[in-house]
Amino acid sequence: VHPYAKMALGVLSCAAKIILAQAGRDEAVLELFKKICEVYNFISQDDTLRQISSMRIILGKISRQTHECANFIKNYSKTKNFWKRLEKNVVSETQDTIKKYKGVFDRLLQNFRDKVARHVTIHVHEAIHVDRIEVALSGMTYAEGAGLDTKRECLQGTRTEILSQITEWINCTGDNVPRVLWLSGPAGKGKSAIAHTIAKWYEDVGGLGSCYSFDRQREANRRHEKIFSTIARDLADHDPEMRRALADAVQAANSLKKTADIIQQWEKLLIEPLEKSSRSTGEPVVIVIDALDESGGVETRRDLLRILAGKHPNPAVPKITELSDKLRFIVTSRPLGDIKDEFRDVRHILAISMDDIPPEFAKRDIRAYVSKELEGLNFQDKQFAVLAEKADGLFQWAHLACGYIRGPNSGISPIDCYKAVVSHNPAERSNLLHGMYRLILTDITKGDASTDVQHPQNLRSITLARFRSVMGQILSTAEPLTLACLNAMRHHFPTREDDFDVELVVKSMGSLLSGTTNPDSPIRPLHASFRDFLTDQSSSKEFFIDLSKAQRDLAFASLRVMRHGLRFNMCDLKSSYLPNKEDPGLQERVQKCIPLHLSYSSRFWISHVRTTAFDKELAKEVRSFFDHERLFFWLESLALINALSGVVPALPHIDKWMKGHPKFRDVSLTAIDVQRFIQVFGGMILHSTPHLYVSALPFTPANSPLSKRFSPVGEPLQGHTSPVNSVSFSPDGTRIVTGSWDGTVRLWDAGTGESVGEPLRGHTSSILSVSFSPDGTRIVTGSQDRTVRLWDAWTGEPVGEPLRGHTRSVLSVSFSPDGTRIVTGSDDRTVRLWDAGTGEPVGEPLWGHTCSVLSVSFSPDGTRIISGSADRTVRLWDAGTGEPVGEPLQGHTSFVNSVSFSPDGTRIVTGSQDRTVRLWDAWTGEPVGEPLRGHTSPVNSVSFSPDGTRIVTGSRDMTVRLWDAGTGEPVGEPLWGHTYSVTSVSFSPDGTRIVTGSWDRTVRLWDAGTGEPVGEPLQGHTSPVNSVSFSPDGTRIVTGSWDSTVRLWDAGTRQLSLQCTDSDPSPFADEHRTIETTPTMTLNNNKHPLVLFSSNLTHALCHTSELMQGASHDDCSSTTFLLDSNSGWVSRPKHQLLFWVPPASRHPFYNPATILVIPRGGPELDLSRMAHGLHWQQCRDQ
Repeated sequence: VHPYAKMALGVLSCAAKIILAQAGRDEAVLELFKKICEVYNFISQDDTLRQISSMRIILGKISRQTHECANFIKNYSKTKNFWKRLEKNVVSETQDTIKKYKGVFDRLLQNFRDKVARHVTIHVHEAIHVDRIEVALSGMTYAEGAGLDTKRECLQGTRTEILSQITEWINCTGDNVPRVLWLSGPAGKGKSAIAHTIAKWYEDVGGLGSCYSFDRQREANRRHEKIFSTIARDLADHDPEMRRALADAVQAANSLKKTADIIQQWEKLLIEPLEKSSRSTGEPVVIVIDALDESGGVETRRDLLRILAGKHPNPAVPKITELSDKLRFIVTSRPLGDIKDEFRDVRHILAISMDDIPPEFAKRDIRAYVSKELEGLNFQDKQFAVLAEKADGLFQWAHLACGYIRGPNSGISPIDCYKAVVSHNPAERSNLLHGMYRLILTDITKGDASTDVQHPQNLRSITLARFRSVMGQILSTAEPLTLACLNAMRHHFPTREDDFDVELVVKSMGSLLSGTTNPDSPIRPLHASFRDFLTDQSSSKEFFIDLSKAQRDLAFASLRVMRHGLRFNMCDLKSSYLPNKEDPGLQERVQKCIPLHLSYSSRFWISHVRTTAFDKELAKEVRSFFDHERLFFWLESLALINALSGVVPALPHIDKWMKGHPKFRDVSLTAIDVQRFIQVFGGMILHSTPHLYVSALPFTPANSPLSKRFSPVGEPLQGHTSPVNSVSFSPDGTRIVTGSWDGTVRLWDAGTGESVGEPLRGHTSSILSVSFSPDGTRIVTGSQDRTVRLWDAWTGEPVGEPLRGHTRSVLSVSFSPDGTRIVTGSDDRTVRLWDAGTGEPVGEPLWGHTCSVLSVSFSPDGTRIISGSADRTVRLWDAGTGEPVGEPLQGHTSFVNSVSFSPDGTRIVTGSQDRTVRLWDAWTGEPVGEPLRGHTSPVNSVSFSPDGTRIVTGSRDMTVRLWDAGTGEPVGEPLWGHTYSVTSVSFSPDGTRIVTGSWDRTVRLWDAGTGEPVGEPLQGHTSPVNSVSFSPDGTRIVTGSWDSTVRLWDAGTRQLSLQCTDSDPSPFADEHRTIETTPTMTLNNNKHPLVLFSSNLTHALCHTSELMQGASHDDCSSTTFLLDSNSGWVSRPKHQLLFWVPPASRHPFYNPATILVIPRGGPELDLSRMAHGLHWQQCRDQ
C-alpha cells in the first residue's frame, strides 16, 4: 500500500471513531454516519488503494471533509442551540445540512472514480466567539517562514520505504509506541525532504500537525525561542477546540504571548491546550522539527533536547512520556554530539539513521531524481545510472551535479559537464560533497572554455577575492538579503575594492545559491553543507571564507547605511494626536521610505559589531553614531518597523565590546542609557512614534538626551587625578571637602563648583577619610600614609604638624560634637583620641580590637565613641578616659563595615559583612532584639533617619532597605533599582529622602516614606560612586567617584519643562525648571480655550484650534484633558494624544475630579512652546 494511502486511512479511521462515539446521541445524524461508512469502505478497497498515488488531491479532500463532518456531529448540540437563538427550524436546518454533506461525499467519490479533482467541499461554521479568540491570539509570537516548504518535498515515487515506515509509526497505537522519531544522517542525505513530505501529506489528508524548520541563516531571528508558540498557533489554526484552549491560556496570562521561555511555551501553550482539545486524543498529532542541528549552539537547544528526551531536571515540566499516546514528534538533524548524548538509549525515541537505508533503495531513488532533473537533455538511462552510482546515497550531491550539468556554462555543453562530474573521484566518501563544491567553484572561476583562454593569474586572483567577499557577505548576514540589498550594503564597505556588483559573482552560482535569478528573492546557500565547506579551510582551500572580515565589513556598512539613510520623520508621520495604526497610509510609506538595506542595518548593526574583534576605527564609527541626532532617527525607524524591542537585549553587547578600552567609556555608557530609554519610553514610541520627540525627549533632561532625569549642577568638579574616596559638606553648606587616592585634599565652592585655592598637599599617600569640624573652620583627614592632618578650612593651610601615632593606614576620622577632639580608627587595630586644638594625642591608644578598625564615631553628646572592626566586634569607649565601656558588642560573624549612633545617642546600628544589621543599647551594650535579616550580601553602609525612627542600609546585594528602628522590622519591600553594590546611603536633613551611591556608577534618590524611587537615576559618573552626602539644607547632593570627579546635583529638580515653539523648535525647555505638581485643567477664555497643566496662565498650550475642533462649548470649559494612569497618555475624550507621562510622574497628574488649579500641588508643565498635532514636526528645523 502506498504510504500516502496509509496516512489517509489512519486519519479517516480516527475521524470515523469520533463520529461513531457521537452518532448515538441523536438519530438525526445517523444517516450521515452511514454515508461516511460507505465512503470509508470504498477507500479501503484494494482497487481504490492502488490508485492512491495518482489521486492524492481528491483523497485529501475526502479526508478533510470527513473531519468537517466529525466536528459537525461532535458539536451538534451547540449548533442546535445556535440555530434556536437565530429562531431557525432545527429539524429543517439539520436535514438541509446533512443533505449537503451527503451530496458532497457523492460528488467526491464520483470525482475519484473519474480521476477529476473539483472543489466541492462545504463547511459549517461553529457558533463560537470568533472575535474574542482572534483578539486573544493577536500579537502572539510566531516564527515567520519557519513552516512547511513544499519545494523541499521528495520526488513522487521516491523514498517510499522510509516514508511508509514513518507513516506506520504515526498510525501505531498503544502506550509503548515511541513518541519521538529521530531521523539523523550526514548533510545532503535528504532528511529535510522526507520531513517536509510527511508534513505535507499529513496536512493534505486533514491531519492535525505542524512543521517547524530551523535554519542556520536565520539564527538572528532566534527561532529557538519561538518553537512551541509557533507550533501551538499552527495547531490552533486547524482545530477549533485547540484554538479556544490556546486563547484561554493567553487570556489568563498575557505574558505568554511574547515569552521566550520554551519551558512555559511547552507547558502552557502546547501541552495544556492540547489536553483540553478532544481531537488530540482521537488521532495522531504530528509535529515535525526539521534541522534541529541548525538551531544554534549547544546551550541554545539544551532545553529543547531535554523536553524531547523527557530528561528536563525540573519535575514540573510535563514529560513527553506522560502525555497522550497520539502525540508524535519527527525530528531531523545531523548526529551532533549533544543531540546523540541526549537521545541515546531513550525508550520513547525511535532512532532512524539515513545511513541504514539500503544502498540499492537510495541508488534507485537518486536515479529517478536525476532522470527527472535532466529530462530533455538527451541523456541515456545508463548515464543516469552512473550519476546515481557516483552520488553514493547523497541527494545533495545529485542536486549539485544536475544543477551543474544543466548550466548555464559558457562554452561548455551538458555532456562536457557530465563527463567532468563522473570523472571526479574524491579519495574519501566523507568529502564527496566538498569535492563537488570544489569542482563547480573551480569551473566558475577558471574562465571561458569556448575560447580555450584561462584567466591570467592576476585576473583569477581578482575573481577569487570577489568571490570570497560576496560569499562572506552572504554567509554573515543575520538574515538572507536580496541582490539589491547586498549591493546597497556593499557600497558602504570600508575598502573600495569591495564596491562592485554582486551579480558578477552570483550569476553563475545557481546550482549553489537560491535567489540568483529573481531580484526580489533573498540569496542564500541552497544547502547547509555549502556553508560548512566554505568555512572549513582544510576542505575549501582557496575558496575559504574568513567570516571575521565579513562581519567587520558589515558592521562598517550598517553604520554608514544608517548615516546616509536615516533622517527626521522619514515616513512623514501626519499628526502627533494619532496612534501609528490610525495614520492613513503609514504602512505603505514605511515600505517605501525605509528600504530593506536600511531596515536590515538598523536591526542588526549591533550584531555585526559584537562579532567583530575590537577595532579602534569601528569604535569611532559607533561613537559618531551615538553622538549624533541620528541616534533618535534610528529609534524612530525601529519603532516604525516594529523592531524596537529587539535592540534592548542587544545594546549591552556594545558595553561589553568596549570593555578594556577606557577612551570609549562614554560610548558604553550611552549604549546603556539608550537601553534604559527604550525600556521606559519604548511602548509609547511604538504606539505613536511622533512622541519620541514630543513626549520622550521633553521628559529627559537636556544635558542627557536619554534616560537621565536628574541634572548635575554645572560640570563635574574636576581636579583630582585618582578616585575620590570621601566627600563632605561644610556645616553651613557653602563648601565641599574631598579626599582622593591622588594624596590630595580639595576644597570647592558649593555654589559655583569652582576649586577654592590650591589642593591641600601634605599627605604622601591616598586620603581615605575627610570631615569638617562642627563650626566649619577646620578639616581633618586620614591617610594611607598612617597620619592624620588638620587643615584651616578657609585658607587651606595645614594646622600644625601631622598627627602621628598610628602605624598603619588611617581608615576613619571624626570630630567630637563640640569640635575639641578627634577620633581616628586604623588598620593598626587601634582607636586614637586627639586634641583638636593642639594636635596632641589624648592619652594612650585605645586597644582592644584584634583587626583593622573600619569605622569610628562620637555619640551625639560627645561622651562616648563607637568603633567597628574587621574582628567582627563593636566596641564602646569612654571619650573622656579612653577606657572601654563594658565588654565588646559581639554577635556579628564577619567584618563590621559601618557603625552609627541614633540621633538621641541611645542606640547604635551596625552593618556587617555577615549580611546582617544589628541594633544595640548604647548604654548597656546589649543587643536590641534579633539581628535585622534580609540582605543577601554584605551590608556596606548604615544610617539613622534624623528623627531616629528609621534605619537605612545599603548592601552588595544591590538593594537598599528601610527598617523600623524601634522594632527592627523591615519597612516595606527592598528598594530595587541599582544594578551593582550599594556603597553609601544617607538621609536628607528633613528625613524625607534617601540618597544612595553604587558601583553601577549611578546615584539614586528615594522617597523615605514610600520607598519609591524619586525619578530616574542620577547619571554622569563613569566609574563606581564611593561617597554621597546631602547639603545641610537638603537642596543639593555631592558625590565622589572612582572616575576622579566630584559632582553636585540639584536634589529638588524632578522634571524638565515641556516646551517647543515655532521660533525655537525644540521640544524641551532651554532652562532647567523645577516642575511642581498641578492637576490638569482646561479653561475657556472667550473664544480661545486654554489648555493648562500649570498655575501660570502664560504656560497654556498654544495653537489649540486643531485640538479643540469639534468640541462643544461645555467641552471647552471643562476638565477634558486627563491622564490615563494605566497607559500614561494625556488625551481628550476623542482620543487625540496630547503627550505621554512616564510611570514615575503619573501619580501627581491623575485627579479626574479636580475643578480648580491649586499651585504647588504636583508637576507643572510649560506648554507655551510645544509643537503638536499636524505641526508636531516644527519641534525640529528640517
